[in-house]
Amino acid sequence: MTEAMTPRWQDADEAVESLVADLVAEAVRTVDRGGRKRPRGRMRVKRRPKSTRRHIAEVIRAYRLAPGLRVDRNMVAALFAGHRDLVSNPVLVVAVARACGIIAGRKLGPKKVARMRAASLRVRKLIARAEADTRWVPAPRVEVPPTQATPSPEAVPPREVAPSPEAAPSPEAANVEPMLATVVSPGPSAGRPWPQAPSIVVRRKRRRRARQWWLAAAVLLLAVMALLIFG
Repeated sequence: MTEAMTPRWQDADEAVESLVADLVAEAVRTVDRGGRKRPRGRMRVKRRPKSTRRHIAEVIRAYRLAPGLRVDRNMVAALFAGHRDLVSNPVLVVAVARACGIIAGRKLGPKKVARMRAASLRVRKLIARAEADTRWVPAPRVEVPPTQATPSPEAVPPREVAPSPEAAPSPEAANVEPMLATVVSPGPSAGRPWPQAPSIVVRRKRRRRARQWWLAAAVLLLAVMALLIFG
């Protein structure tokens, strides 16, 4: 969106330029007065001259010419540059004009103060009317030509895979199967227990023989003791 330049905006800008020109003329008078020569025989201490904007801001704060405003050199510079919000403020405009008169060594008359205030109020009205009648021009719209629709690819049916023929058993496999049948022994599913390892059987036999020897020795020992006691 762009703001179109209408006749009302042109009138507002012309009023701003006229008022700013009057303020700049007042500021120039302060510079002319500062550059005047003193009479001969008087020694003047050399010092750095103050900036016009800073000097005006200091005078406004010292004399309290703009109540409710905090004026500094940046605000004064923006006013001289033609900032609409500042030029349409009659308090600031009159304060700057009075400060220029104080620096120049002359008092600003009431007629001139009234004229400055009226000019600032006129700028405010013109800006308000221009903002109310502002026409907003839409940005040019770029038309994009419609793209041609690409045909959708047709659905391709899945390929049918023919079943592979079953491989015939080889003669070697046929010979191996009966051999496996003879080697595998029946397990618990056939109702017979698994054969025990030979080491376990040998240990059980040895334990049984040791018990028999101990039992025979105990019987023999009892017989000998009976003979000794009752013999």
